[in-house]
Amino acid sequence: MHTPPTTVEPFAVVRKGFDREQVTAALSRLEAEAELLRADRDAAVARADRATAEAERARARVSELEARVAELGRAPVTSDQMSDRLSTMLSLATAEAAAIRDAALAVADRVRTEAEEEAWRLRETAAAELADVRARAVAVRTEHTGVLAAARTRAEEIVRAAQREARSLDEEAARRREQIDEDFRLASDLRRSESLREERERHDAAVAAADATRREAHEEARRIVDRAHDEARDVTARARAHVEELRDLRQRVIGDLTAIRARLEPIPGTEGDDEFELPPEPGFSSSDG
Repeated sequence: MHTPPTTVEPFAVVRKGFDREQVTAALSRLEAEAELLRADRDAAVARADRATAEAERARARVSELEARVAELGRAPVTSDQMSDRLSTMLSLATAEAAAIRDAALAVADRVRTEAEEEAWRLRETAAAELADVRARAVAVRTEHTGVLAAARTRAEEIVRAAQREARSLDEEAARRREQIDEDFRLASDLRRSESLREERERHDAAVAAADATRREAHEEARRIVDRAHDEARDVTARARAHVEELRDLRQRVIGDLTAIRARLEPIPGTEGDDEFELPPEPGFSSSDG
C-alpha cells in the first residue's frame, strides 16, 4: 500500500500598487507645473514692484509740482499783476501735475488688477494641485496597508502548506510501517519454523527500510518547512522594500505640498489670502513588516 506524497502548490507572487514609471512621470509633471507657477508668481511680483516704484516716482513728481505751485501761490499776486509767462508756466505745471497723477493712478490700478487676477489664478491652480496631492497621499497610505496585509497572508499560507506537507509525510510513513507489521504477522502465521528466520530477517530489513523512509520523510518535511520559512522571509523582505519605496513616494508628495504652500505666500498688494494646510502624515510604522 503506497500513497503518493503531496507537494506544496506553488503560489503566484503578485505585487499590488502604482506603476513606478507612471508615478515618476506624474511627479515630474507636477514639478514642472510648480516651476511654471513659481515663475508666473515671480513675474507678477516683479510687475507689482515695478508698478509700485513707478507710482512712487509719480507721487514724488506730483509732490514736487504741488510744492512749486504752493510756493508760487504764497505771494498774493493777482492775475492782472502776473506776467503772461508766469501765468502760462503755472497753468502748464498744474496741468502736468494733474496728468502725472492721473497716469500714475491709472498705472497703479491696472497693475493692482493684474496682480489680483494673477494671484487668484495661482490660488485656484494651487488648490487643485493640493487636492490632487492629498488624494495621492491617501492612495499611498491605503496601498501601504494592503501590501503589508498581503505579505502577512502570503507568509501564513506558505507556513500552513509546509506544515500540512510535513504531517502528510509523517502519516504516510506510519501507514507504511503498520502495513509492513501486518504483512509480517500474516506471514508468520502461515509459514513454518524453517522459514521463520528468513521472514524475520526480511521483517527486520523491512522495518529498517520503514525507519529509513520515516527518517527521509522527516528530513524532507524539515527541508520543506525551511524552504517555506525562507520564502516567507523573502516575501516579507520584498514587502518591506516596497513599503520603503512608498515612504520615499510619500516624502516626495510631502515635498510637493511644502512647495505648494510656499507658493501660496501673500503677494504684494493683496490681503487675506487663504492658507492651505498640509495633509496629516500617514501612520506608517517600521514594525508593520
